[in-house]
Amino acid sequence: MAQTVQNPWAMRIHAPRRYGSVALALGTLAGAVLAPGRLAAQGSERLGRTELTPSTSSEPSHLEPARGILHRLVGTWRFEIWFAGNYGDAPDASGTRMVKALFDDLRLEWTEQLDHTTIAGQGVLGFDPGSDRFFSSAVYSAGAAPEFMTGTLDAAEPLVTFSSILTAPAASAGQPVVPASIMTMLDQNHFAWTARDRAWRAVFTRQE
Repeated sequence: MAQTVQNPWAMRIHAPRRYGSVALALGTLAGAVLAPGRLAAQGSERLGRTELTPSTSSEPSHLEPARGILHRLVGTWRFEIWFAGNYGDAPDASGTRMVKALFDDLRLEWTEQLDHTTIAGQGVLGFDPGSDRFFSSAVYSAGAAPEFMTGTLDAAEPLVTFSSILTAPAASAGQPVVPASIMTMLDQNHFAWTARDRAWRAVFTRQE
C-alpha cells in the first residue's frame, strides 16, 4: 500500500529530526508523544506524575464500548505516517503492526516493524475498568526509554484521547498531564492516530 522508497528514504529516516520523530510517533501509535525537538523548544518541561484512581463519576462505565474497540484492533495492520508540512504527499514512513489478545479481551499486545529500516517495536494496549481508562505502553529499538500513556474514551465518536505519563520525578509538582494524541476508529478496517498538536498523523488499514 505504501510506496517503495529507495535511497532518499534512508537519508530521511536517519536525519536526526526525522529519525527521532518517526521513533516517537510510532511509540504513540498506540502511544504517541511529543518529539524531542518540540520538547526542547518548550524548555524541556516535564509532565507531572499522574496517579490513576478508580472512577467515582456518575457517568456510565465505558467498559463495553472499550471492549468493542479492543476487539476491532486485533489483526494485522499496514500503517502510513505523515508529518506536518507533508500531509498532501507520499507518507514519510510506513510499516506493519500485528495485534493479538493478551490474557483476556481487555488487553492487547502488539509488535511492529518499520519499512526499509531495522526499527522495530512492541507494546501493550488495554482498558482498566477500575479507572475507566485505557492504558498504553510502547518501546522501540530506536528509543531510549518506554512510553506510557493513559486514555479517555468518547464512545460517541468513537475516539480515545491519550495523554503521556512520565515515570521520572516531576519538575513542577501538580502539573497536569497534557493530551498527546487521539486514536479515532474510522470503520471496521481503518483507524487513525493523530498528534494533538497536528505534528503527525498515522492511518492504519487492516490486512487480515
